[in-house]
Amino acid sequence: MRLGVLTLAVMTVLVSGASVHAQNDFYRGKTVRIVVGSEAGGGFSTYSLLLSAHLGKHIPGNPSVTIEHRPGAGGVTAIDYLASAAPKDGTVIAVAMPNFYVTPFVEPSAAKFNPAQFHFLGRMSDFGRVLVSWHTSGVQTMDDLTVKETVVGASSRRSTTSIQPILINEALGTKMKVITGFIGSGPTAIALERGEVHVTTIAYSTLQSLHPHWLRDKKINMLAGLDFTEIPGVTRVRDMIKDPLKKAMWDFVALPAEFGTAFVAAPGLPDERLRILRQAFEATMKSEEMIADAKKRALDINPKSGDALDRLFAQAGSPTPEIIKHVARVMGVN
Repeated sequence: MRLGVLTLAVMTVLVSGASVHAQNDFYRGKTVRIVVGSEAGGGFSTYSLLLSAHLGKHIPGNPSVTIEHRPGAGGVTAIDYLASAAPKDGTVIAVAMPNFYVTPFVEPSAAKFNPAQFHFLGRMSDFGRVLVSWHTSGVQTMDDLTVKETVVGASSRRSTTSIQPILINEALGTKMKVITGFIGSGPTAIALERGEVHVTTIAYSTLQSLHPHWLRDKKINMLAGLDFTEIPGVTRVRDMIKDPLKKAMWDFVALPAEFGTAFVAAPGLPDERLRILRQAFEATMKSEEMIADAKKRALDINPKSGDALDRLFAQAGSPTPEIIKHVARVMGVN
């Protein structure tokens, strides 16, 4: 009897060891793709490039890691691809752009995915955004936006780059005219420099990494913070809004910034593969080599684990029907 038990125990260990070896060897010779829902050159793309340079070193088997841009619908196109067409074996992950959190609530027919079914791998940094004006625009403060119509550049009507200025108009009486079609922060930045738009929204970390001369040479005025992130010397819009309903509506749209540059794996990913990717992501965030590389690129690193993001998403809850209906109207959703 004891021999039989011992034999069973040995077999269990061998099978378990073989399974672990198979998982650890899965990525050898493979390529992991990071799908980005915006054009190259923007903040999400920049962080994804940094991750791609280091993530493979911490995945057993050391796969190569590449970037694939699938812009459209404020990032929804990329997540739709991850949820439907992409392999569900852990060889494709995606950055969760803001519409990952907003669109499924306000326009379920436009998002072929349920965000609650995805798995967060982790966050590289929060993505606090600011409302800025060009130094020659004549707009130096939020009060200036209430005096005359000011052109603001945005990507699409269904993007937070468009939704937030419209909500600011409603809540604070500003007169921003939203012009869409600037896909990504790169083209918007060029339009701002050329005077084609006077105001835009942009991630503060993108300013630090891609446009430090704007800050150094006072080329922009930082008018307001657009989410929960505290930026020294900048008042947040949510602190300017007095009406509770309007503040709740604002917070629903602003919450994605707390998730920042978070990366997700597709629904249906095997638990063991998810564990491998999460451990690799966490190791990457702690890597001295990656941290040094981030400093060279002037990218802020403020990581949060996949488990912590899962809990945050679960606690965030669903917006009220009234909020959903109003934000849908702002986005032009029938």
